[in-house]
Amino acid sequence: MKKSRILIIVLITGILTSCSPDSTGDVSRVTNFPIITLNGSDLILLNEGGSYDEPGAVAVAGGAELPVVVNSGEGTYRGFEGVDSSKSDQYIVTYSAKNEDGFDGNALRTVWVANTGDLTTNIEGLYTSSIQRAPSFTPSPQYNDKQYVLIWKTGTDSYEISHAVGGYYDLGRGIGPGYAARGAVITANDITSNDFSISQAQFPIWGNTVDITEFTVDASNKTITFTGDGNFGNGTFKVQLKQVQF
Repeated sequence: MKKSRILIIVLITGILTSCSPDSTGDVSRVTNFPIITLNGSDLILLNEGGSYDEPGAVAVAGGAELPVVVNSGEGTYRGFEGVDSSKSDQYIVTYSAKNEDGFDGNALRTVWVANTGDLTTNIEGLYTSSIQRAPSFTPSPQYNDKQYVLIWKTGTDSYEISHAVGGYYDLGRGIGPGYAARGAVITANDITSNDFSISQAQFPIWGNTVDITEFTVDASNKTITFTGDGNFGNGTFKVQLKQVQF
């Protein structure tokens, strides 16, 4: 019985010793993660040919300011390096900072560069997108006014569109630009009479194809409507684009 009592005392002593401040070896301590605050808005709309002045950001950890690393990456749809204000595209600018313990903080800014066409001689522009899908074509807030679909010029009378089904998957479901039907080139034979020839688009992830039909421009309302016909079940999408004025 005496041995049992001694054993219990030893165990309790060991537990108390392991919980003492000296036993931590100063391994456990508080770290302050970097908090990054952008200067200006996290969304910038820029007219093609304008100038982009990097607004920068401020990073703080535990009251101390940290250096911020800025990386402009490359354009989402056309692959240009940095924010090229002479080329229509979506550019993602990343801001990062590291605290003294090596922990990172990050923030993002999206810069859209676009040329706004008059929709009588030029259909370029940045557009919000509303999409309805077969078989019911029922409107849904999830797929209304999505930001953004981009149309840019590839030649004198030719254009490319970033989303051949209006961004149903990557914008509506939020699963990223790899799920945008890409590569459709629109040749404007006569914009005012809605005479267009359009090449086929393809989803880079799945490989499925999309044909754009019924492409109609309404210059007075600043809208474009079309149908995207995919080669898969319920693959017909009715799309309305509304040109953003900025």
